[in-house]
Amino acid sequence: MQQKRKIAFLITMLMGLFNTLFSQTMVQFKMMFNNQDFHKDSSYINSAGEMVQIHRFMFYTTKWKVINASNDTINLSNDHFLINADKEQSMVMPFPQLANAKKILFNIGVDSIRNTSGIQTGILDPAVGMFWTWRTGYIMAKMHGISSQAKTAGNRFSYEVGGFQSPYNSVRTIVLELPTNQEKNKSITIKTNLANWFSGKHFIQIGTTPNCHNAGKLAMQLADNYATLFSIHSNH
Repeated sequence: MQQKRKIAFLITMLMGLFNTLFSQTMVQFKMMFNNQDFHKDSSYINSAGEMVQIHRFMFYTTKWKVINASNDTINLSNDHFLINADKEQSMVMPFPQLANAKKILFNIGVDSIRNTSGIQTGILDPAVGMFWTWRTGYIMAKMHGISSQAKTAGNRFSYEVGGFQSPYNSVRTIVLELPTNQEKNKSITIKTNLANWFSGKHFIQIGTTPNCHNAGKLAMQLADNYATLFSIHSNH
């Protein structure tokens, strides 16, 4: 009988440890355009009054961390994730349960080591279409679409933001406050406001600058803008 109690106690302890180790919080990006749900190819108006139809929106993210109530920084993942507005499954990521977390942090872009480590595989494979050259590195984020204000063939605009070397490093760190009831929730929704791509910090007019395909001043302005896309939506 005593042996059975020991075994039952051990099983209970192991189950508790299993639940602790494998309980998860789902972090998901929700694409918006201002206060509207974003839908591919729908028409929107940006801050310059320009009509915008977005056909493609993708960005890399990595170095996920949280800061807890004791102000300790806890690493969640150093993996790279490729968020693609066309693929709903790419916008949901499981992380360990974020109990007592006050802030969540992540980078937009690909870290400098991966930019200089030769051929990568998986979502960092150049064949994915998020890569320039071995000298200029990865595209951190891209937005393609059409606008009647774009004075280009087919009224297309194409923003591909990259650069990993100073003074044109387009990686940006995002820090978001979590709701106070977060430890009771199993999911976090990060509202991603695509309208801020054009006006988050710098005013970008498609009619003036419809393209970005290299590191430089415009890429830095767009990187500053995409750092403002994100806010936390509390799930109850």
